[in-house]
Amino acid sequence: EIRDMSVDVASKLREFAVDLGMREDIFKALEAVRARGLTCISPEQERFVDRCLRDFRRNGLALPKEQREQVTSLKKRLSKLSIEFQRNLNEDATSVAFTRDELAGLDDSFIDGLKKSDDGKYLVTLQYPDLLPLMRKAVRSDTRQRMDFTNGRKCVPENVKILEEMIDVRRELAGILGYKTHADYVLEVRMAKNAETVMEFLSSLRNRLAKQAEEEKGILLALKKAICEENGESFDGELNSWDFQFLHAERKSREFNVKEDEIKEFFPMETVTSGMLEIYQELLGLRFERVPTEKAHVWHEDVTLYEVFDGESEAFLGQFYLDLHPRTGKYGHAAAFPLLPRSHLPGEELNHPAAAMVANFTKPTADRPSLLKHDEVVTYFHEFGHIMHNICTEASVARFSGTSVERDFVETPSQLFENWCWNTEVLQRMSGHYLDKAKKIPAELVESLIRAKNADSGLLYRRQLFFGLFDMTCHTSNESVNTEELWGKLRKEVTLVNHATGTNPSAGFGHIAGGYDAGYYGYLWSEVFSADIFSVFEKEGVMNPQLGRKLRRLILAPGGSKDASECLEEILGRKPQFDAFLRANGIRE
Repeated sequence: EIRDMSVDVASKLREFAVDLGMREDIFKALEAVRARGLTCISPEQERFVDRCLRDFRRNGLALPKEQREQVTSLKKRLSKLSIEFQRNLNEDATSVAFTRDELAGLDDSFIDGLKKSDDGKYLVTLQYPDLLPLMRKAVRSDTRQRMDFTNGRKCVPENVKILEEMIDVRRELAGILGYKTHADYVLEVRMAKNAETVMEFLSSLRNRLAKQAEEEKGILLALKKAICEENGESFDGELNSWDFQFLHAERKSREFNVKEDEIKEFFPMETVTSGMLEIYQELLGLRFERVPTEKAHVWHEDVTLYEVFDGESEAFLGQFYLDLHPRTGKYGHAAAFPLLPRSHLPGEELNHPAAAMVANFTKPTADRPSLLKHDEVVTYFHEFGHIMHNICTEASVARFSGTSVERDFVETPSQLFENWCWNTEVLQRMSGHYLDKAKKIPAELVESLIRAKNADSGLLYRRQLFFGLFDMTCHTSNESVNTEELWGKLRKEVTLVNHATGTNPSAGFGHIAGGYDAGYYGYLWSEVFSADIFSVFEKEGVMNPQLGRKLRRLILAPGGSKDASECLEEILGRKPQFDAFLRANGIRE
């Protein structure tokens, strides 16, 4: 009931935002103010006026009335489609039934934690805590294939129809507004500026990764052949969509001695949370204080609330929520959501920011706490980086608060913080065996993780390129897109992994239906910047408090009140470079 009400309210708010963006009276008033000069307001407020005028023009306020009405109608249609797409994903309850034999390779604790069907089979859902362990550890290829096929059919056909209509509406809207493509419309206000720049970036990285990706494919196919012989299965000579995650995990285990099951025993969620919060506080000069359960107004008993204070002045900065376990109808991925922006206008009280981190980490059982795999620890650090970006903001205008930066820069701080999860000292600080908290993760286990960090990096980055190219191809096309055909074609060409016939995973690609349209490339684009910034920490110390506070002041605090390129050059003392990204990810040119 509450979710239904939330969806209804969200729809109304989005429609209101569309109407507000088409207010001709406000547009003309701002134009008049701008024409008279803005000497009496702050640079940030002047930037706000300029951004508002730019947005009004991009919304078509300079067009004739008939076309403005068409723009409004199309924007409202997009809003409704986006909400419907995400709602379908959130409410998907698909599961696949397996016998215990079919789940060979998975931990007994995992299997015993699954619900059962009426005929006694184990039900594996498409939520990450179920899906990922199966795809990485199930020995039987037919088990992984069934799961991969079902996941690839999630929300098909309903979300396919929605997404393809959204692509058509966006193309029509861009044409009315005078842009060559929807991508060019979106990118005009990003760091990249236009579709040509993005396609050149993706093409250049694709070429840099080509040789390495082919070599890695050969390694994985040789491993697959050996495993097929071990298990008495026939070898088809192909790298299939249901093979990659399993073979990648097996390679890390066999070649680099990464013991995932042993490693996660040292990362109980409560211990990781405590250690992670300590590290962020120390690095950024903050103090967190958990609000007692009886005083915390939360939406579910699993949710915790924290207040944030400056470590020196004790000034209150804001608050954040942690919502870390899966439940029916909940957002199915990991993400950070700004709830309230910071604002402080002359003569008004300071409004403090609030944000929520949502994840789907495995729930504790009767005999075990929630244990995080190392990649989940990385995800935790990443999403909490977004929380800090929202809370540490010093923007005075709500429009520029926190993560309200160029979309192809917004991932830079959170990707930067991932690097702390590859440092032995840091990992030991936030570890503690679930049976004995004093027992830290052994250095040799951390070293195995670090050695394996760049295993299959060529293929993994080609996978990211694939998502970016799919997104850009959809939004630079001059005609309707058959998403199933495009997905299958690009999947094989770019990732070197076979597409599962009869599936269309774009139906689950929430990014391009929910705000990352013509923007997925930003993950790779911003990672170049995050690697460059971390190279400074590598030189001066990853827990250097002076550098941490500099990061807070120059990258987190401005929000959108300054251009991202200016913030980058301030902290680097130069223009960004590509070298650190290639070096950090083991990419050989």
